[in-house]
Amino acid sequence: MDNPLFNLVFDFLLSFMASCAFAIMYNAPRKELIPCAITGALGWVVCFFVMNKTTDIVTSTFFGALTVAACSRILSYTRLAPSTLFLIPGIIPLVPGTQLYNTMKGVIANNLYYTYQEAVKAFKLAGVIAVGIIIVFSLPYGTFAIFDPKEK
Repeated sequence: MDNPLFNLVFDFLLSFMASCAFAIMYNAPRKELIPCAITGALGWVVCFFVMNKTTDIVTSTFFGALTVAACSRILSYTRLAPSTLFLIPGIIPLVPGTQLYNTMKGVIANNLYYTYQEAVKAFKLAGVIAVGIIIVFSLPYGTFAIFDPKEK
């Protein structure tokens, strides 16, 4: 189907389930499974929107990583849990698995140019995920304190 709304809802549900599955694998507390899954799904939806506007996967992954990191920081204040609890399952939909798979496929096929091209793309995506997380997590403690439930 070429319906953008259907694609958006379908991608949201798939990234929600993927993040939830990884949260279960990492033994996240049961009450935190839905927030973990929503974090990953929101990151992917932002990535989806930016990808449709710019058609640049690196830029869209960067904004998706910023979204996941910001949601993780906000949820860590509101749910009184470590931010990595939400961050790790949240970045799973953004991980460049296709590029890594294509890199290995190129190695097996002995196609060095294709291997190099896909490996560089995978490292770019991993790098922008790391930079997006670092930017949000380097913000001062008080930046996200407005979401702290103890302050109310």
